[in-house]
Amino acid sequence: MDRELRTVIKREGQLNLLSYIIILVLIAITGLLVFMQLAGIAIPDLWLLKNEIFRTVATGLMLMVILYMVDQHNRLRKELVAIHDDLESAQAELQTAYDRLAFAHRTAEIMASHTHQSGIEQVLRESISYFGADAAAIVGDDVNMVSQDGVSHEEAQQAVMRVSLEAVRAGKPLLSESSDDGSAALAVPLRVKGKLDQVACLWRHEGTFSAEALEGLLLVARILEMSLENRVLLEEVREQLQGTLMALSNLVELRQPDYMNHSSKVADYAVSVGVAMGLTQSDIADLRLSAVLHDVGMLEVPLEIITANRPLTAEETMTVRRHPVSGARIVKTARFDDQVQQAVLAHHERLDGSGYPNGLRGDRIPLLARIIAVCDAYNAMTHKRPHRPAMTPEAAMSELLSGAGWSFDPQVVHALQHVTGCSPQASGVHVTAGDAALLSQVS
Repeated sequence: MDRELRTVIKREGQLNLLSYIIILVLIAITGLLVFMQLAGIAIPDLWLLKNEIFRTVATGLMLMVILYMVDQHNRLRKELVAIHDDLESAQAELQTAYDRLAFAHRTAEIMASHTHQSGIEQVLRESISYFGADAAAIVGDDVNMVSQDGVSHEEAQQAVMRVSLEAVRAGKPLLSESSDDGSAALAVPLRVKGKLDQVACLWRHEGTFSAEALEGLLLVARILEMSLENRVLLEEVREQLQGTLMALSNLVELRQPDYMNHSSKVADYAVSVGVAMGLTQSDIADLRLSAVLHDVGMLEVPLEIITANRPLTAEETMTVRRHPVSGARIVKTARFDDQVQQAVLAHHERLDGSGYPNGLRGDRIPLLARIIAVCDAYNAMTHKRPHRPAMTPEAAMSELLSGAGWSFDPQVVHALQHVTGCSPQASGVHVTAGDAALLSQVS
């Protein structure tokens, strides 16, 4: 197009130059004749100038030249207008492409700076605005949908489910228009490692979507696919790291035969309590991991202290009490979430500030740590230790209830009581609530 424009401009310049030359020649001849007449100079008596046929032919040729030049000017103008229109069209296409790339970049930024779920919801909200849709959704095992205010949620959900199913059957992106109600929808399958995983959808109650909108959604879908694949890879890495750290946790228990399976049992109790307390799936996943790893810092405690069948010295007690800090450092090195690190660090803190390592009080202790503290103490009390026999579940629950409110979180204690079904009763082995808080210091 640029070459065509230069050619047209060159031709117009040449035509203008020719026009100027002819006009100058005519002006020169006319001026010469007028000058000769005014100066009294005799005009040559040329036969051609007196010949009627010649004058007619010459005039006709002159008119033809003038008309040809006018026609060429008009044609060149039309070509310039057409090229200008093409340039405007190309500019509009470039702007559309730029907008698509900018929105795709925005999508990538959102997915990189948010958790997966919150990122998806933010992308859906901004997609409604960018594409002019009434609803946007990611359809997989469930439907994650965002819609405009005033839009029927049920109608929108049915529409995105329908077009998602059509896209899955077709195995390709779809632009669907309904002749019944005038609605329109776009659907693009999302594939992770080559397998169909979810479907990205846009729906509009009235009107239609352009082909450019479908191309834009395709670009967004590619970004979401990369995010999903990265999430899968991250989960695989996390599972490998969890396996490594769980092996370390098992190593801790191998050093203490009386504590075998302690961490896994604490994790089972903690997850049940978390579910009973209505924690989110993400928090429950972090809770399980934190509970499994809560004593991983005991690897740095000398074996002679762990296996000592006697009261610990003050120095040995301080060594044991450093294990939450060591555990949090190990978990941080593995780059687990900050919530997991804080739960491991604070699982020996107590509501009244008597715990360690930082003497936190009340709600300053993370909830996951408060849950682990109760489950850790309960499991420790119901299993024998070198310095004492095991307590019955009912007796252990009595001790936890007596410490609820000043040592343990009452809500957590009652949740554990609910999931275990234990009714409190007095035990033959009496342990004060304060002792119960310390029973698990080497667990």
